[in-house]
Amino acid sequence: MVSLLWFNILLLMSAIMAHAKDMDLYCGACHMLVDEIHWEINQTDPKRTIQVGSFRIMPDGSQRLSEIPYKQSTVQLTELLETACSKPGDYYQSVDKLTNTKIYKRQNRRDGQPASLKNLTLSKDIMKMLKFACEGIAEDFEEEIITVFRDKENENYLQSICVSQTELCKESQLYDVNPDVVEDGDNPDDIESNNNQESDTEVKTEL
Repeated sequence: MVSLLWFNILLLMSAIMAHAKDMDLYCGACHMLVDEIHWEINQTDPKRTIQVGSFRIMPDGSQRLSEIPYKQSTVQLTELLETACSKPGDYYQSVDKLTNTKIYKRQNRRDGQPASLKNLTLSKDIMKMLKFACEGIAEDFEEEIITVFRDKENENYLQSICVSQTELCKESQLYDVNPDVVEDGDNPDDIESNNNQESDTEVKTEL
């Protein structure tokens, strides 16, 4: 009887651990989400406008329209939240040697400089998990994310969203998702040629 009780307890603990969030993964997914949205905002023409209607109905039954900047509007941010998690294949998993935690960085730098891809792991499973975690964050914290990005004076969207609002990262876990610039002696072409994202097996590099 006692043995059966302990067996059931162990099963329960295993189930709880299996369903527990991988916080490194969710912190990385939050980094990806913020980076993708912030990048798209920065590519937006500040002169672009959209028409929005007020809740007031005119005597003739029409709705008064006004023009507002599209950039960082609720409309744009809602649209970006729908697509921000669609590129997990642009990211790879690595390990921060100082903290021994998993981190997720882009394969290519935003500024176009050659990227040094060290200690990376790529697989379909990683991409699927990153996408799933990102979509969960976007759905669960949609209002909070939009509110933060609407604030044009905010100088640290990553901290505001991933630490303060979602509590998915600690302050010490924040990092730049852009990989380091390639160093002398690195051969980015050799590294990238091994990153076959269509393969079901993991690809790892240790440099």
